[in-house]
Amino acid sequence: MKESLSINLVETGAEMETTRHANRRTALICLGAGLIVTSVPIPLLAARTDRGQSWGGFATPPIWRSLEVGTGDTLIVPAKVSGLAIDAVLDSGSGASIISKPLAAKLGMTDLEPRRINGLSGKAPVGLVRNVAVMLGAYAPVLPFAVIADLGAISAAFGRPIDMLLGADVLAGGCVALDFATRRFAFERPASFVPGPEWTALPLGHGAKQELFVLASIAGLDPVPLMLDFGSSSALMLSSAYIEAHSVLVGKTVSTAALGGVEGVQIVKAFVADTVSLGALSSALVPALALDRWTSVSTVGNVGMPLLGQFDIVLDVSQGQLWLRSAPPRARLPMLKDRSGLGLAASTTDLTVVHVASGSPADRAGWAVGEHVVAVDGRPIDDSYTRGLLWQWRYGPAGSRVTLKLADGTTRILKLADYY
Repeated sequence: MKESLSINLVETGAEMETTRHANRRTALICLGAGLIVTSVPIPLLAARTDRGQSWGGFATPPIWRSLEVGTGDTLIVPAKVSGLAIDAVLDSGSGASIISKPLAAKLGMTDLEPRRINGLSGKAPVGLVRNVAVMLGAYAPVLPFAVIADLGAISAAFGRPIDMLLGADVLAGGCVALDFATRRFAFERPASFVPGPEWTALPLGHGAKQELFVLASIAGLDPVPLMLDFGSSSALMLSSAYIEAHSVLVGKTVSTAALGGVEGVQIVKAFVADTVSLGALSSALVPALALDRWTSVSTVGNVGMPLLGQFDIVLDVSQGQLWLRSAPPRARLPMLKDRSGLGLAASTTDLTVVHVASGSPADRAGWAVGEHVVAVDGRPIDDSYTRGLLWQWRYGPAGSRVTLKLADGTTRILKLADYY
């Protein structure tokens, strides 16, 4: 499962403290089952429209722009950094925006200030660059600083280069609307949205390291603070301490996933939460991860894009508000559940097995880390794998069979099944 790219950080002299969350973002990716998930973008032109009255809460009709939902749950938008047009990931879970090393080199960002960041379980070196000009729509801030980091692991999860993560430092400058039905977003002025009665308001909290959080209830328990993480491709993550204190896993089937990032790799538990409630809005059977080493002192987990993508979204950090509205079922992002047990990293020629989930079909069939898949059901792996529909093979119905060809020329048939 591909995990969060996000990092939360506060500059503290020689070091930066970060609260990292497993999924698409300082290079924290989930290397367990479900690593690679993508969807095909619906191309849209920027246009001023309110789609009837459904987005009429804005003072003026918003200017909508194309939104790509990559890997099933990552929000990719057109942006500019230092005048160069790029595709960037929207990541509310990252306190600072993050630029990849290749993009930094292309922009001539060579005079970097050394820093270290805390990940989930350790520290890693990064660079810092000052006064970075960013453009998102008509909004053009100059960021006091941005982080230069290795996003190679994240790019491997996507099967394509990721240039930049736009963090909360950028999102705080406007009011962001996300419309998944037609794959579009708008970035309007702060305080420009007045919700109607169909919207549920959730106050935003700010943690000790400035991470954004909302209160949510897990399986009917008292609401707890969960980081709001657009950049996480895990629907739900919870600290093991919280899970153990509230016996969340009692009676549940549990498997494993591997989370890898700047600080190394850790094995975590994978399970399904019965319900997650955000105010009056509830989602059932939510795929979730349990993390032994959770670094945030202000939250007990995070809520990621697969869960948030069940709703229309308006986020206004300046007003301290998140508004959610139930989206039509066909418009919602899928909360995909892997049924293979293979954690895979993609290249233009093959899929490398980086984790085999315990008790999964792949585990029972004897799959091993390091094996390479070169074709799925007779279709070779190439650079179109994560952009087309072939990636969906791991999320098929239980009982279906998939033929996988390995690099040594042998083939294996894997029968999909629910294993957690």
